[in-house]
Amino acid sequence: MDTSDVTLCPPLQQLKDEHVTLRAEMELFYEITEEIEYDSGPAVIRLFTELSERISVFMESLKAHSEREEKGLFPVMARRLGEKDRTIDSMEFEHEKAEQHLQDFLMETRKAGSTIDEDHARAVAVYAVQAYTTLTQHFAKEEKMLFPLAEQILSIEEKEELGRFLINC
Repeated sequence: MDTSDVTLCPPLQQLKDEHVTLRAEMELFYEITEEIEYDSGPAVIRLFTELSERISVFMESLKAHSEREEKGLFPVMARRLGEKDRTIDSMEFEHEKAEQHLQDFLMETRKAGSTIDEDHARAVAVYAVQAYTTLTQHFAKEEKMLFPLAEQILSIEEKEELGRFLINC
């Protein structure tokens, strides 16, 4: 199915538009992980501190977005798709996987504290890279497949219900 010409209803477009902001935040933290990989000395620790701060802020934005999808869009779609369809299960799994990478990053950062060295900083930064990769693929899948599918299968009433949910969320 060619989804390039699919016009999304406002609530689905809102969810898609949220990806733009999240991607911009992801690009910033990914750039820092690359600098950590190729830099050395005290700069690595400074960069890691900045990465940690960005990941903490990003995690809050991502959680809010995921919640809007998981409590608003996914239940309505799951009802429409039926019990045998695993589309929503797959999307929820990817949310969990990305969140776990970010939680692992933050947990390892807290455990190391201010005593983190260059090698450990590089090792922990891999969790951020894994989250970046997972989310990049996940967002593409939602935009190319899930949102157009939702546009096609949801009734006008369900789209309006999603819109009301997003306003109150």
